[in-house]
Amino acid sequence: MLFASLSLLAAVLWLGLRTRRLLLEKNVLIARMQLVEQVVEQTPLPIIRLDPSLTIIAANRSALHAHQRTSLNGLSLLDLHPELAGHPVVAALRAAKEEGSAEPLDPELNEQATETHGASGLHTLAGQTEVLWFGTPPEDRLRSREGSDAVALAEESASRMKSEFIANINHEVRTPMNAIIGYTEMLVNSQLGPREKRFVAIIHKSSMALVSIFNDIMELSKIDSGRLQIMVGTVRLSSIMNEVEGLFKDLAEEKGIRLSCRIAGHLPQSFICDGLRLKQILQNLVSNSVKFTREGSVTLQVDGGPSAVNQECFDLKFLIEDTGIGICAPDQQKIFELFRQGEDVITKQYGGVGLGLTLCSRLTKMMGGSIDVHSVEGQGTRFTVLLNGMQIAQPDPADLDSDRLAAGFERGGKLLVVDDVDLIKNVFIDYFQDSPYKVLTANNGEDALAIAIAEHPDIIFMDLNLSGTDGRSVTEQLRRMAETGSIPVVVMTGEMLEEEDFRPLFDDFLQKPFRLEALKGIVARYARPSSRQEQQPAVLASDEEAEHLLSSQVAAAWNMELDLLRQQAAFSGSLADAASLGVAMQRRGEAENQPVLTRLGEELLLHAHEPNILGVDRVLAKLSGIVHREES
Repeated sequence: MLFASLSLLAAVLWLGLRTRRLLLEKNVLIARMQLVEQVVEQTPLPIIRLDPSLTIIAANRSALHAHQRTSLNGLSLLDLHPELAGHPVVAALRAAKEEGSAEPLDPELNEQATETHGASGLHTLAGQTEVLWFGTPPEDRLRSREGSDAVALAEESASRMKSEFIANINHEVRTPMNAIIGYTEMLVNSQLGPREKRFVAIIHKSSMALVSIFNDIMELSKIDSGRLQIMVGTVRLSSIMNEVEGLFKDLAEEKGIRLSCRIAGHLPQSFICDGLRLKQILQNLVSNSVKFTREGSVTLQVDGGPSAVNQECFDLKFLIEDTGIGICAPDQQKIFELFRQGEDVITKQYGGVGLGLTLCSRLTKMMGGSIDVHSVEGQGTRFTVLLNGMQIAQPDPADLDSDRLAAGFERGGKLLVVDDVDLIKNVFIDYFQDSPYKVLTANNGEDALAIAIAEHPDIIFMDLNLSGTDGRSVTEQLRRMAETGSIPVVVMTGEMLEEEDFRPLFDDFLQKPFRLEALKGIVARYARPSSRQEQQPAVLASDEEAEHLLSSQVAAAWNMELDLLRQQAAFSGSLADAASLGVAMQRRGEAENQPVLTRLGEELLLHAHEPNILGVDRVLAKLSGIVHREES
């Protein structure tokens, strides 16, 4: 009995020790498996687990990155790598499946596969229950390519880096350029002296030239990366010709040369083509001709006739002729090549050919046409753009003429500008200062949604690259709400969007930097009559009362020191003098307990620091009116 008890006790102790040892070994195995999984997940070598039918079970991070997917599970390896169809392991797995064999595959297959396909490829794991696919690290792929393959990979990497750089700098350049162009346009139309107007005009034209160069760079980048698409629509030839002529008319007059545009009378009015690209081609060619012509004329004319292939289509011929310096024969062969220009002397004197002709050549080819040049040195140049098989279109009845646009612009209403850059919002505020429109602004998506619900604006201008929630997400929320779903939303961005990129989410597209005329046209297109106009007399009366009250409060605290500072700021035009007046007004307003004077001082100081020249002028004019009214 005692012996049996001792034996039982020994057995229990042995089982306990055995169980404990097994648990310890299990924990060690689990830890090792977790370590192996972490190593597999973190390794730069792409690894994919497959079942015997080559369906993917799991993939590590490097494999997902290599195939640019968030998941590969359920896909067939041969869909990703069809070149593996002849791999020894694939052949053996197919043979086993056809024979219905459950026997493990020969381990020597792995050695055979390594000899024929290198270290990467398919390898059996645990017989045929699982298969592993090993890729190659990025650095190994680069080293393994020789000659042209390695060069092609390096060029692809460089092209991707170039595209990323251009995309990043695009927004940074266009935002300040938008403010420069917008404010110079306003200044040109303001009360400036002849000398100042000439300075502003030079700044404006130089800014437009810089933007044109940047646009060409962006377009060439899109062509190189294959992202540029030809988008066809109804195009009126007369509209394009008028826009091109209007763009270069002033410059031609300054140089004393004649610029004329003509359309053959027998041509239809409208065609189906990419109007934006056609306008780019003609603008670059006319710009080039005006640049290299010192005297004489530049002519743009359109001719053509029914296509020999299809009588319902036309073959169009655009001729751009000038009486400029001409192009020597050797240079005619390279002017359409990127970064190839003519003689250094001519380049320095006229500014070079630049990127425009390269862009013209590539865009024309993408539209299925051709471009040719004929020139005699010293006698002029003729560019010929041929677009064959252009389909005739009926004029779009929805297109608005200039009179209707002008009438629409005068209707009035509310505009909501959503942008996290103050410069852009200030352009809107100052441009519409004396118009029937009220400009509302928002810095982010949350403010935009709240203002849109409360104010129900006629149009919303939405920056695409808002910090935080982007413009697309904000617009999607606006569309989902009954109160704001029908409000037209115009996307603003420095990117060169095609119509398919912004519709149907957005109603229209305003590219930064924008011309004020383009902004005016969009506002007129979506404006609707304002009910506030019916209440105009009452509003005017209340405005007069408010103005009188403001004048009396400011005049009560005004003194000689402030007036001397005001006269100095108005005479010098200096922002520093305006800032000094603003500080003095703040101090005087606080000392005399006149909050209106304090607020005007804060406003003047803010405009001086931004800087906002028009805002400074407005405050100074208001102060001048108050002072003169009190003196009289």
